[in-house]
Amino acid sequence: MTDIYSLTYEQAEKLLTENGFRATQCVNIFRDIYKRRAADFDEMTLTSADIKALLSDKYFFGKLKIDEILQSVDTSKYLFELTDGCKVETVLMRQKFGNSICISTQSGCNMGCKFCCSGRLRKQRDLTAGEMVSQILAVEKHQNITISNIIVMGIGEPFDNYDALCDFLDIVTVPGGIETGTKHITVSTCGLCDKMKLFAERKEPCNLAVSLHAPDDEIRNRLMPVNRRYNISQVVESAKYYVERTNRKVLLEYILLDGINDSRENARQLAALIRNARLFVNLIPYNPSPDSEFKRSSEENITAFYDELKKNRINVTRRKEFGTELSAACGQLRSDRISGEHKVP
Repeated sequence: MTDIYSLTYEQAEKLLTENGFRATQCVNIFRDIYKRRAADFDEMTLTSADIKALLSDKYFFGKLKIDEILQSVDTSKYLFELTDGCKVETVLMRQKFGNSICISTQSGCNMGCKFCCSGRLRKQRDLTAGEMVSQILAVEKHQNITISNIIVMGIGEPFDNYDALCDFLDIVTVPGGIETGTKHITVSTCGLCDKMKLFAERKEPCNLAVSLHAPDDEIRNRLMPVNRRYNISQVVESAKYYVERTNRKVLLEYILLDGINDSRENARQLAALIRNARLFVNLIPYNPSPDSEFKRSSEENITAFYDELKKNRINVTRRKEFGTELSAACGQLRSDRISGEHKVP
């Protein structure tokens, strides 16, 4: 059986028509699930008994178990346990313009970025579209809030789980469902160029965030093994292509690491790399885990790097920090929990 939260509108229409029902009855299915928040088939009061019988024969209502929550004034970090025991993280950020959620797409990650906790524990498996959707529903229910913005930037490489990602986006954007506008959704990638170009062809494109983190191949090779597959020039060209094709915002994510990529010369290299491109740089002060080999850049270096990019007419922002006191580095809570479970007494 399949998690009903993985059911796209198009798939639901096909299921109904193949079984003699009108495709328009999908409206009631999605209203029941996403507007009325039915948690089982008995609660689907807008959907006919015959259709509920059809659905219940093929689908179940998936549920996430809250394993742990860490909270501060503006941030709540959830560690969810999936039905098979795998764990994923989800982060809620309360902002002036609404509530944003950062969801995971995989349990673990195979990209191996040296500065990232997620890469220390290899990928256990991909998440289903339903498990991605359920992160949103679970947080909204627990907090009694509505999510305004979705950031697909948690554990995992979204484009390494491409089909499920696309199903997830179809589910959360369809009218009558969660109905999050694509302008309020950002998908992150470490730079899988073939998938970036494929993603640009979607009918309703989202914003894109590309993990760059270096101004040249030498530094990026050290930090991100994926750069040996897609070098920095290819990544930047793919980012430019995405902007040209979709007219959507592309952020180049740049974590500042002390003595590694944070000098004024590094800033000038980055400026030369993306000059005259409609790309935005998002500077990220590093949030190190206790056993990280990297250190956070000083405030002096962060400011100097920012100023150098501004001087070179680069669109640049500094990311607001959330949850630095909550083990909120990506994958840190999951890594700490799993490592603790495997310690020998």
